[in-house]
Amino acid sequence: MLGTWLLSLLKFFAVPGSLSFLAFCLVFGLGLIYIWPRRRLGRMFLLGVGIVYVVLALPVVANAIADRLPRYQSSETEPVGTLDALVVFDGDNRRGRVRAAAEAYKATPARRVVVLGGVWMIDPIAEAGVPRDRITWDGSTPTTRDQIAWVKRLSGNIPEGRIAVVASRLQMPRIALLIEASRVPAVLIASPVDTEPPVAGWQTFLPTYTALRVSRDAIYEKVALAYYQWRGWL
Repeated sequence: MLGTWLLSLLKFFAVPGSLSFLAFCLVFGLGLIYIWPRRRLGRMFLLGVGIVYVVLALPVVANAIADRLPRYQSSETEPVGTLDALVVFDGDNRRGRVRAAAEAYKATPARRVVVLGGVWMIDPIAEAGVPRDRITWDGSTPTTRDQIAWVKRLSGNIPEGRIAVVASRLQMPRIALLIEASRVPAVLIASPVDTEPPVAGWQTFLPTYTALRVSRDAIYEKVALAYYQWRGWL
């Protein structure tokens, strides 16, 4: 539990590209300038941080980092038949997950739609066309491994291919590896990020907050994958 707690702390406070990490760097840099003082070092540090954030905010860079994540087999464009359960993992890019869950339900209505994580996704999923009486929620799965364990327990009495898991395309490589390691018979549906950065044209060289978030999430996933592999979970 300590490791997963540290990983969560890293995600929110120590991942390049996050606003919290930027705030920490600004405070540290200003401390170098006005408190230590090491004004030249402080200015150079803040300049370096600014350059790094501008680079990470370039769509061409964000897409390149995301493309370096492991490949996985997604079933989002394949028919999955009648579903017993459509399980939506909470996490980053929640609006994208909601859209993908609603689209999956419209394509192959599931007997139940389960949200693992934040209760707030229930209303948006219902508003997107999923009957509210088919939506349930479980907040007892704070980590991705807990979510996979929950799905594995659910799959005990359900035929293979009758459960689908919805999660962000950035998180899905880690989920796919956990699914494979746990031998969970679930169909994977990768949702887009809330707003996809451009992939072609001059706009790929124009810094945006959307691209910065993709860079941040992709960097975190690379760190999380390395940690999971080190722990022997994959």
